[in-house]
Amino acid sequence: MNTMVKVGIGVGAFFIVNRMLQLNKLAANVTVSLAKIRVHKVNLSGIEIAATAKINNPSNVSVTIINPVVRLWNNKGALIAESPATGQSFPIAANRQSEVGEISLPLSWTTILPLLGIKDIASIIALFGKDGTKGLLKSFSSPIAMTVIMQVEGMTIETPKTIINK
Repeated sequence: MNTMVKVGIGVGAFFIVNRMLQLNKLAANVTVSLAKIRVHKVNLSGIEIAATAKINNPSNVSVTIINPVVRLWNNKGALIAESPATGQSFPIAANRQSEVGEISLPLSWTTILPLLGIKDIASIIALFGKDGTKGLLKSFSSPIAMTVIMQVEGMTIETPKTIINK
């Protein structure tokens, strides 16, 4: 084998191993949390819950997060709903805390009403009459959790479950 080819393979292997070590360090140190969870929109088709993911990256590796997806879970650990994949990407700087833009989860009324324990229109009107949309999350009949799952350089990272209706 030609010496230049061997050197090229060696240099390529070095860069691949170096990047894998950097990503391993990133995965071990990065923390993701949810903030600003709220009902963003209410309309005839349902509601939209919005959240912001805060990413603390104490490593010296800059990355791009691709396609964050919000998931909603019931108190038994079953998936209730998942936001559509949007293909968005967000740069995460090294040694910084960054916020991923607002991620939204549209939910139809057929999904929401059983979680609220509401059976008729009068109950819905009474619910909005009390606190508006602020009381909507708190009116769920059992704990509801939210997570964000995203791709970072080929790795999948998911936030811990955050109860949104305390």
